[in-house]
Amino acid sequence: VIEEIGSGGMGSVYRVFDGKINEIIALKIIRREIAAEREVIERFSQELKTARRIAHRNVCRMFDIGEEDGTHYITMEYITGEDLRSFIARIGQLPIGKTIDIARQVCDGLAEAHAMGVVHRDLKPQNIMIDKDGNAKIMDFGIARSLREKGVTGPSVLIGTPEYMSPEQAEAKDVDPRSDVYSLGIILYEMATGRV
Repeated sequence: VIEEIGSGGMGSVYRVFDGKINEIIALKIIRREIAAEREVIERFSQELKTARRIAHRNVCRMFDIGEEDGTHYITMEYITGEDLRSFIARIGQLPIGKTIDIARQVCDGLAEAHAMGVVHRDLKPQNIMIDKDGNAKIMDFGIARSLREKGVTGPSVLIGTPEYMSPEQAEAKDVDPRSDVYSLGIILYEMATGRV
């Protein structure tokens, strides 16, 4: 473990050196209270199988989900940069050209995921990284659900971040790619105005 790089509702994320592949990767430790629910780990395992197939320059690659001494974790590509939320907080209202550039890249990544039947379901500025070259990468398909495979998420389970949720998602109804497009619209507004 090199350093902690963030934490959120799911757990903490670390920059680590993976000795098996000789690479720096990101390691997300899932909170024990979340990991204690067998259904949650089953859902992540199923959804990771689908998310792992997404290979696109604007999507952070997911590697594996595992467990060591009762601690559950997810490994993924490590991206040097800052998340879009921090970027907006630092700059404020983004220039139109930058807003369009980031939006185009997010659209490209979402198009690839949607073509594979994956809906992100928690698209927000915190889940979009801007790397040192200005490239946008969608992060955390950890709660995404495949449209082609039966999900483990039960009925009336609310998953996501309220400020960025589509109405159908806020009502715990079934979602499809349009829910991600709705969330992207809110993100576009935030980039263009500097506020949610």
